[in-house]
Amino acid sequence: MDKKVSIIIPCREIDAMTEKCILECLKLNYSNFEILVLPDEKSKENFKNKKVKIIKTGKVKPAFKRNLGMRKSNAKFFAFIDSDAYPEKDWLKNAIEYFKDEKIGIVGGPNLTPPEANFWEKISGHILANFFVSGKGDIRYKITKNRHTHELPSCNYISRKEASSEYDSCYLTAEDSKFCFYCIKQGYKILYANDVVVYHHRRDTFKKHLKQMWIYGRDIAWLTKKEFSFDKMYYFIMSLFVVGFFAGVILSFFVFWIRFLFLFCVFIYFFIMLITSINANIKTTFWVFIGSILTHFWYGLGFLYGILFKNKNAEASKGLNVR
Repeated sequence: MDKKVSIIIPCREIDAMTEKCILECLKLNYSNFEILVLPDEKSKENFKNKKVKIIKTGKVKPAFKRNLGMRKSNAKFFAFIDSDAYPEKDWLKNAIEYFKDEKIGIVGGPNLTPPEANFWEKISGHILANFFVSGKGDIRYKITKNRHTHELPSCNYISRKEASSEYDSCYLTAEDSKFCFYCIKQGYKILYANDVVVYHHRRDTFKKHLKQMWIYGRDIAWLTKKEFSFDKMYYFIMSLFVVGFFAGVILSFFVFWIRFLFLFCVFIYFFIMLITSINANIKTTFWVFIGSILTHFWYGLGFLYGILFKNKNAEASKGLNVR
């Protein structure tokens, strides 16, 4: 018999996207699961399927909602997906197969841009899937070979109950990183599996994309300060890039050889960004190129903000204990 899985969907309300997420989950090629939907307020939607349970949470962060979902569950596995995403039909079936390895604590895969997404969502998807923009985090946004990794996003992963911690409500976005770090500390491994696929809507405007990148940088900086280790130095790269760029601009006015070196580095950087942005559509190429550069700056500036300023939510509730 299939092992029971609780699919946990935090949301503000059950809108059209959330409803699509629920309906696609009900089509999964897997028998033993329940769907826990956690909106702010009581939903007017009436899902007749017994697998769907609506749990009112009040206006709280997604971390709190996920914690509540885990607490309400009696399943052996938690499947996390965002309300603006939806899974392929073999999502759970494929994921559970990997848990035959007892060392695997979390299995996740790519969250791809949906085919029905608008132009700006697709631009965001192209940007994030570029290794020269996202680094090793690019596997989150495209299909590539299976591998062990240090973290995955909570819009698409399944975790063992034993490997799961509560999410930290102090963060808006980095709570899933902390969740993954806990899993590894417990001696488990995290697996990226290319057949564990969901389709995830991006921000639907360029401005919203950049705001999201700034928040990503800010939150991971707050988490890095709180739980520093040398393996997290990777997160500093974009902030160092931003500092180096502005330092290069200023110093170029005073020292000739620095100006020459700075302009050479800028040329190489722009060339790499342009080559990796090329698409069959010229308009898409242009915006991916511009967006990739701005993504670096906004993420880096967000990280610097997080390093320099305190997390005002640090003393807030840590959420509900799932054990």
